[in-house]
Amino acid sequence: MSKLVFWLFHFLSRWMLRLYYPGMEVEGRTYANHPGPTLLCGNHPNTLIDPLIAGIHLDHQTFFLANAGMWMNPVMAFLIDPFCIPVARPQDKEKGATKGVDTDEIFNRTFAGLEAGSVVYIAPEGASELERKLRRLKGGAASMALEAEKRNDWKLGLSVQPVGVNYESPTTCFSRAFIRYGEPIDITPFREQYEKSPMRAIRSVTNLLTERMQGLLIQTKNKAEEHLLRPIERAIQNEKPLRVSEHHYRTQRILTALRALPEEERESLRATATSYDQLLRETGQLDIEFSNHPDRKLTPGTLLALPFYLYGLLNHGPWLLAINGIWKALGIDRGYKATVQTLGSWIILPLLYLLQTLLFNWAWPGGWGWLYLLSLPVSGLFALKYWLTYRAYWKGRFSGRSDQDKELIRLRGEMLAVAGTFGHEK
Repeated sequence: MSKLVFWLFHFLSRWMLRLYYPGMEVEGRTYANHPGPTLLCGNHPNTLIDPLIAGIHLDHQTFFLANAGMWMNPVMAFLIDPFCIPVARPQDKEKGATKGVDTDEIFNRTFAGLEAGSVVYIAPEGASELERKLRRLKGGAASMALEAEKRNDWKLGLSVQPVGVNYESPTTCFSRAFIRYGEPIDITPFREQYEKSPMRAIRSVTNLLTERMQGLLIQTKNKAEEHLLRPIERAIQNEKPLRVSEHHYRTQRILTALRALPEEERESLRATATSYDQLLRETGQLDIEFSNHPDRKLTPGTLLALPFYLYGLLNHGPWLLAINGIWKALGIDRGYKATVQTLGSWIILPLLYLLQTLLFNWAWPGGWGWLYLLSLPVSGLFALKYWLTYRAYWKGRFSGRSDQDKELIRLRGEMLAVAGTFGHEK
């Protein structure tokens, strides 16, 4: 029964996440997609979406270490208990969580999953933050991996599998994501060190895991560096759009180039980029309005397909309003926005399809309702495809106008005059 629930959850997650992140790309899947005990270690910027988006690409049952607060909701507890292991954080205990308090139980359930040859997901950072850099890893993942091998006389064959989930906008619907599975870590070479000094071995594995996970991400040093990088990579992407994987590698090269700049030039560029970004926010405009994005041109397809897009948008407007309304009504942190909207859509979208079909049949009886029902998912997917194809045109056209346009153009030109060649292959 638990396997059936897991694979149903797996199928729904894969379908819904493909909808929310339609530009998703995956790299290095063969590193992780193999039978045998695997401790899957991922970064954690986007709450429940992170383990889902890292696990849906694997063909083997995955268990997830999850915060115990989710077991306080009986419906959520029923859904996730067969394949999730509760871990009570201090904030969960303060809220009254009773699951995942016993550390020995957590380790034993994890060992049982690994010894059965399953994949176990853990977020070694320990908490979720809306950052794309990897924060300091805790030693729990390394400790679990080493102890699991020791319990099995170092014959378990466990691999510690790093994965980096890179979101262009983790809380924004229909944005892009790049999932990178890195080279796994073999635990057996650390046997001698662990038997002599467990803490030293845990630090060694943690440091190696940190290094490999950082290489899979855009690893900014601090918020100041992140705020400098964001407007530059956005402007360059709007000038020369690339697939999400290519954009990721170009952003890494841009970051390297920024760090190589003399401090005086870097600070001057920071001042320009900050002024430009702040002025965009103040005027409510978008960078794409001032770009030479190739898709900003009006094409026959833009107009010919518009009625079909509007039909799809009109019929899915109630769904979009509902999932946004639920998130706002819950009043929770925006880091949970994508999680609430994705999981909520599993229930809300089918119910709305049914309700809309019943209303259609009531208004126009005669059996046309089933044809209307069939048109709903087709029109929804068409509307999504249309928006992804032509949004550069519509965003650029309706992003707004202000009396600051000349200043915005000047600041953008100065920024790109310095940074426009960053990220180009030599």
